[in-house]
Amino acid sequence: MKLFLLLAAATLAYTQQASGGHDNYYSLAREAQVGERFITQLQAGGVTATPEPRLDAIGNRLATYSPQFKYRFLVFDGGKPSQDTAPNAAFPADWRRLDLDEAIAVAGGTIYVPRRLLSRDDAQLMVILAHAMGHVALRHPTRGMTLGELAQVEVQVASRSVPEEAPQKVKAVALKRFAFDRACEIEADGYTAKLLKDSGADPAMLVAYLRTLPPQQNKEMSVYPAPAERIESAEKAIAALGR
Repeated sequence: MKLFLLLAAATLAYTQQASGGHDNYYSLAREAQVGERFITQLQAGGVTATPEPRLDAIGNRLATYSPQFKYRFLVFDGGKPSQDTAPNAAFPADWRRLDLDEAIAVAGGTIYVPRRLLSRDDAQLMVILAHAMGHVALRHPTRGMTLGELAQVEVQVASRSVPEEAPQKVKAVALKRFAFDRACEIEADGYTAKLLKDSGADPAMLVAYLRTLPPQQNKEMSVYPAPAERIESAEKAIAALGR
């Protein structure tokens, strides 16, 4: 009974957190530790990452206007993620594929860029880095970890109290997580627009980049919003900057 009450209390906290959308159970100091652990495990999976002067030049220009974290910009090759690496310690949320056409933003400030993206022009690379920095600055990795940990409690409560409803609860939790990830992408886009403007770049570069993205096949089960939705939101964010 005591265990059930504890789980129920945690579930209430989860519900409150999900509705607020901004709670984070990780301190800034612990966030850096989470990021370093993630990096160690990623390296253990065979991922090799090295500095790249071009990334440093673009990223450091942006970092001047995003001072809360100390950013590192690395280009990476190959490898596979360690099985015990917490998937929520980095964004995008499907980073495990390691064949993404965008940067991986790690809690604490390290940005991993797939080598193939070095073929992009400087304007697109600036958008890619600014977006990844938005995930870090808005603390999406550890907010996602908080959400995920409390979601586990919610599923445990359902399994103990109403076992026959557990599968539906698992699905509901998964869909809530997908919705969270999509909201984070929109938030990071808004941050990107402002960061570009603050650094003296044209925020319209964000919209141009978003127009290159492929359509989403299953929005409900996707970690990304539809490009059209992101473009509309980005245009509104850019317009607001001019007010």
